[in-house]
Amino acid sequence: MQAVSDEQLIEWVANGDASCLGTLFERYHTSVYQFCLRMTRNPGYAEDITQEIFLRVLRKARGFRNEGTFKGWLFNIARNMTLDYLRKQKRQGATVPMDEYTESQLVDHLSAEQAASGSEQIGTLEKALASLPLHYQEVIWLGRFEFSSFKHLAQALGCKTGTARVRMHRAMQQLNAAFTDLGGVPHDA
Repeated sequence: MQAVSDEQLIEWVANGDASCLGTLFERYHTSVYQFCLRMTRNPGYAEDITQEIFLRVLRKARGFRNEGTFKGWLFNIARNMTLDYLRKQKRQGATVPMDEYTESQLVDHLSAEQAASGSEQIGTLEKALASLPLHYQEVIWLGRFEFSSFKHLAQALGCKTGTARVRMHRAMQQLNAAFTDLGGVPHDA
């Protein structure tokens, strides 16, 4: 038995069957929350924004035109709502608290020395990513953790495929520079 596609589910939501949103929520709420968390660095804010995103999906379901994937459309909404939230916080002069949320842990069979070194590198990488402007952070997060193709990344970013490719290239250059500036050892060194 094959699972119902995301696109079919959102079509049913658009036609009035709001119960199908629950299935979409179960499929995507964790990855949407992780994206919001990565961008806001605050679990409470990320949770609130995630809920608002799925409410917007319910309200805007008729706006899905099947011109791409549901996931791309969903992350375009998530991206826009998260950036709107961050702009609003900035306009109000509020600083977004940077709660400790990092859950990175090495789970392999390295020696203690190698594990400590790897953990330090991951910490440096996370700091480097956090130091980048938001538009680079979102491209890296979406392009490396959510989408397997530039076509789908482009849909989430609301741009053309070539533009998504260029944005990813520039974001990775900036990440590499920030990582090196923080004392990180490049992988090929």
